[in-house]
Amino acid sequence: MRLPRRPSILPCFLLFVAMALIFKGWDFSFVGFNGSWCQATQRSLRGHRALGFGGDLQSLEGAQMMLAEGDSLLLGLAGAALLLAAAAVFSATSKPRADGAKEEELPPWANMVQVTQDVLSGKPFDTVLLNMRQRHGDAFRIYVPSLFGEVIVLMGLQANQFVFTEQDKNLDQALGGVVGTAVSGKKTMGTKERKSTESGKIFDKASADFFANKKALARATQIFVDSAEDFCDQMEQELKPEENVFEKLWTYVVQTNADMLYGNGENAGSIVCNTIDSINKEGLFSSQVRQAGEDLRKVLNERYEDRKNNPEKYMGEDSLFEEFFLLSKGEADDEMLQGLQQFMLTLQLAANGNQLVTIRWLMSHVYGDPAILEGVRAEVAELLQRKACGIRDLKLDDLLSLNLTNACITEAVRLHSDIPSKLTLRSAEIPMEFGGYKIPQGATIFLYADAVHKDEKYFPDAAAFCPHRYTDEEVFTQKARDREVVTFGHGRKRCTGELHARSQISALLASFVMRFDMDLVTNEEGNQIPEDHDGPFVFDTANSLKLVNLRPRAGDVSSSVASVSVAAAALASRSQGPGPSSSQSCPFSGIFGKS
Repeated sequence: MRLPRRPSILPCFLLFVAMALIFKGWDFSFVGFNGSWCQATQRSLRGHRALGFGGDLQSLEGAQMMLAEGDSLLLGLAGAALLLAAAAVFSATSKPRADGAKEEELPPWANMVQVTQDVLSGKPFDTVLLNMRQRHGDAFRIYVPSLFGEVIVLMGLQANQFVFTEQDKNLDQALGGVVGTAVSGKKTMGTKERKSTESGKIFDKASADFFANKKALARATQIFVDSAEDFCDQMEQELKPEENVFEKLWTYVVQTNADMLYGNGENAGSIVCNTIDSINKEGLFSSQVRQAGEDLRKVLNERYEDRKNNPEKYMGEDSLFEEFFLLSKGEADDEMLQGLQQFMLTLQLAANGNQLVTIRWLMSHVYGDPAILEGVRAEVAELLQRKACGIRDLKLDDLLSLNLTNACITEAVRLHSDIPSKLTLRSAEIPMEFGGYKIPQGATIFLYADAVHKDEKYFPDAAAFCPHRYTDEEVFTQKARDREVVTFGHGRKRCTGELHARSQISALLASFVMRFDMDLVTNEEGNQIPEDHDGPFVFDTANSLKLVNLRPRAGDVSSSVASVSVAAAALASRSQGPGPSSSQSCPFSGIFGKS
């Protein structure tokens, strides 16, 4: 199973309208995409600033040239999308804004012709965005047709602090409604709208109570360690040498999460698996995804009724479903149950989306670097020896005490996760200012936190997988406090399931490293780890990673966690950081004897 390959919104938004026309089977000649249409559009805009496209008519003329001279369909589509977006921006900016803001007080519009040229020349997602930052600074505007309209893009350390700290209480989530609409096939309320309803208050309280419930967390940890060992037992017996471990692993992750959220999540887990498979094959907004959402709604309704009729079966169950049932007092109506379906599936898709890609990259990095693999094994072996127990006996505090293991998780999330690193969307609940620019109430804000994560100033050899950046607790705490690293978010909207995620991934990695050797296979020369330039919800590079030839681990770990301590000390003593090195090397890997 390959991770879902979905179109990345931001680098592809220029083609959004044109692609929508193609998918609907419309003919471009029908809507008048020809030279005379371009000239008419240009005349209608003459004398006005084409604000979405660099502030002058050159951008519009560039779009016209793309249509008139483009030899390929792709160029033609790009030009058409540019012109449509230009018309939309003109329509929005040629009359007074509803929010009362003045154009000259707002961040500048990005030059979308240059962006289009970057995209068409094959530049990856992160390069396109960072080029925009170089041209326009840490705040600028883009136009995302149909989905959001005007979007204010923020980047840099001050932007991280602005979103996650200074204005956290005044910013609302803006992504949930989009995902909910995709899986339900109908418009879904955003976070703020949902919280204003009685059912929304119940969903939020059930979620908060569940993820903060120490008893539920302990139960979840037991599920994680048991299922990790069960999965390894299965792999040892069934997996053939040429088979890719990741092809089996994704179903384990989804089912384990389903058990945690739904109690006995057999039916719900299989439906979510089908949903992810449909996204992979048909896309997020497909009819198959909507059908999977409907199937889940039926299962949830049946299980809700069963809980009403047979409460003894579920007594003492620590699941999110049970929290919702108790808070709703068994009196949920059809509208509330439909809301539960959308809420649960959205939560499941969001959790699995981040977890699946993080686990795939994490295990590839660990097994691709003998030094890090040795360190993780030594750490786990020392813990098991000290406690005189096996993996199944580990508790949450034990898993969180695995310093290097959790540092590996943090580094994998920094380099590869979608949310919040590649995509943080917020809606301004009050008027605010950033960098001398006005941000009107109701504005959609896109924070690209990876602008800091990829910055050599804060992360020397930033493209390298180097978990030893975080093995010193004080260093990691300061980085998080300064918002240099925002792997699980911060503030009111931070990931409430972080401890569950760390528990699950730590248990899985500990089970694998103590039992198996595997070989990393990639498309790079020498099976080197590729750099990840994919945009949000695009997993092409992750899908190229394979772990094969699973076999019992050879030999014993002879070292102790002293190697881990040495690595942490080296990081703490760093001054200006290591000099330039290849993207494949960790500047501290030599501590484990690797040159």
